[in-house]
Amino acid sequence: MECERSRSVSIRISDCTIRDGGYLLDKNSSPEFVKGIIEGLVKAGIDYIETGFLQDQVNGETIVYRNSRDVRKYIPPFKGTSEFVGFCDNSRYSPEHLDACDGESFRSLRISFAKHECKEALRFCAAAKEKGYHVFVQPMDAVGYTKEERERLIDAVNRFRPEALAIVDTFGAMYMEDLEHIFRQMDRRLEKGIQIGLHTHNNLNLSCALAERLIALAAETDRSVAVDGSLYGMGRGAGNAHTEALAGYINKYYGGSYDLPALFDTIETYIMPLAGKGVRWGYDIPMYICGEKGAHVDNIRYLTEKHGCSYRTLSQVLETMDTGMRKRYGAGYSKTDFTVLEQAYRACREDAPGDGE
Repeated sequence: MECERSRSVSIRISDCTIRDGGYLLDKNSSPEFVKGIIEGLVKAGIDYIETGFLQDQVNGETIVYRNSRDVRKYIPPFKGTSEFVGFCDNSRYSPEHLDACDGESFRSLRISFAKHECKEALRFCAAAKEKGYHVFVQPMDAVGYTKEERERLIDAVNRFRPEALAIVDTFGAMYMEDLEHIFRQMDRRLEKGIQIGLHTHNNLNLSCALAERLIALAAETDRSVAVDGSLYGMGRGAGNAHTEALAGYINKYYGGSYDLPALFDTIETYIMPLAGKGVRWGYDIPMYICGEKGAHVDNIRYLTEKHGCSYRTLSQVLETMDTGMRKRYGAGYSKTDFTVLEQAYRACREDAPGDGE
């Protein structure tokens, strides 16, 4: 979609309901749910539609696939102006399992990776482009890069010219100032033909505001962008920016033509009934603490489920931990091992025995 204020720039919405929302359904969304979401997003004219996860290990989950052929069952005959998107985590998917793009499944591929995987992941990205995919480079934890590290990343991306390089707010820790600093550095150094993407989590209750600010920056600089959202913000933990809110904003201020009633119908039919089934997401204080401390949501889940921690204790425990350990990402680090977190909790309890927990 072209921006009314600058005809050389495009502003696109990428919807992540099936993938990010799929976490809440253990990656086992019903086929009717997946097809219904896709149909509604196509009717609404959403530009990019994520279809689920590519993984080496597939254990019967409905939105986990070994290759693009497995996704075809969800691709509708009528695609409208929408482009379908595959997603993989570099650490969970082997490049040799990716088949060539044949136009019958997803056309774009997002490849996500942690900072220590950068060189290997960029080789994968370049190989995926050679196989015919529109590649979206998705380095996790944008605020965790130094200026110099980000410059090296941008230079490496420029060498093979993917479709997009994204600003990914993995831990919901990004403030407006962070976004502006990162965007301006990327816009100065990144080849002009490469889109800048934005994927946020709503821990700080800023997801939509961040996306709207990125759009404004894009209009100022003539940079094409793609902003991520999900229907009603559906996603793990605090959720994401709301696709319907982004569509309304672009319609009002940037000449968009997204069909909001089609989004409303889809939300009412497929998203709202999940609340009655105990599926929860959205901003709350534990998720805010998670974002403010730059911590992985699993830390909060562990402390609340195992120890019933108060908000104050959640904050105190995370504050005592090394910033890298809070994120639960890193070479050789197991995301299922909570030993360090447990030690931090016990140390806090010893320091504050009268807290009542």
